Amino acid sequence: MIFLWPQVDDFVARSLRKWVALGLIIVCLSPYLLWEIIYPPAIDITAFKDSVDYEFRDADFAYEFAELNSDAEWVRIS
Repeated sequence: MIFLWPQVDDFVARSLRKWVALGLIIVCLSPYLLWEIIYPPAIDITAFKDSVDYEFRDADFAYEFAELNSDAEWVRIS
């Protein structure tokens, strides 16, 4: 966005600048968002106040993780 806006700023009417900036942000973020949708990360970690959830894309990887950490009291397979 920092590199694109100076190229576009002079050609956009003052009343449309916010909308054009929003459009540029969406265009710049769309490859990243599509990549995350098509190829999600192998592991997702969500931290809560009293616990942490691990979500794995591959079930075998999840079971291997649980086996390696089987001595920990927090390991539960759901």
